[in-house]
Amino acid sequence: MLRRSLDRLGFVVGILRATAGLRAAKTAILAAAGARGSQGDGRGPVLVPMRELGGESLSIRPGTSDLRNAVAYYSHRIHMPPPGVVPTRAIVELGTNCGVALAALGHAFPDARLLGVEPDPGNVEAARANTARFGDRCEVVNSAVWSESTELVLVPSVEHGDHGITVRPVSSGDDPSWARMSALTIDDVLARHLPDGESVDYMHISIEGSEPGVFDAGGRWPQRVHSLRVEVHPYFGWDQDDCIRQLTDLGYRAWAAPDPPDKWVFAVNEAARSTA
Repeated sequence: MLRRSLDRLGFVVGILRATAGLRAAKTAILAAAGARGSQGDGRGPVLVPMRELGGESLSIRPGTSDLRNAVAYYSHRIHMPPPGVVPTRAIVELGTNCGVALAALGHAFPDARLLGVEPDPGNVEAARANTARFGDRCEVVNSAVWSESTELVLVPSVEHGDHGITVRPVSSGDDPSWARMSALTIDDVLARHLPDGESVDYMHISIEGSEPGVFDAGGRWPQRVHSLRVEVHPYFGWDQDDCIRQLTDLGYRAWAAPDPPDKWVFAVNEAARSTA
């Protein structure tokens, strides 16, 4: 009971830190509670002004993990690249969800081209709405990222909400209602959507446990991607040390991001920048 109360208090504090003013915080709290908000009947998306967007609004779907995702990202700025990296070319996000990080990155780095990849169709629609302000500068692709080109099934995770959706190869016992899709490797994504060897200044990766297999598969992409921020998943048996070892093998200098603790890894490949 006490822990639940503390979690709720921490969430409210996070809302106050992430939103742009008390009126925005009130709108967010009403949306979180499922109450009637400023957008009419309360059933559609609620527009919440956010500090990381310079006071512009993020579209939040009540009854989803959108708001918790936004609060976590914007309170700790976990969308941002490693210190010292200022993207002016391409930014790629693998695991875009509803566009929380991509929207903030587009605001922070107005010269960079944006590419998001997300497997869930509902999240893709939300991400496109949240990044429409950037026009042709941003593209959101409906696909999963995997270690090879194959067919995957989208597995909803009740425990982790909409931001915890996972994918895996199709099997005969899968629920027929689960969506299926063709997966792309990172090399596939870059070849199709950033042609002619265009360099990537920054890649943000949060693909819910698919990271170890994707990194283990290697590829040409580390030669094109200068910097990374990668979410680790200890509950899937993959922690910061595991991630750092794999990225080091791929040619990156990698280290643990300090905030929030035990959750993210930074990486930089100077060779990729020097050959860009």
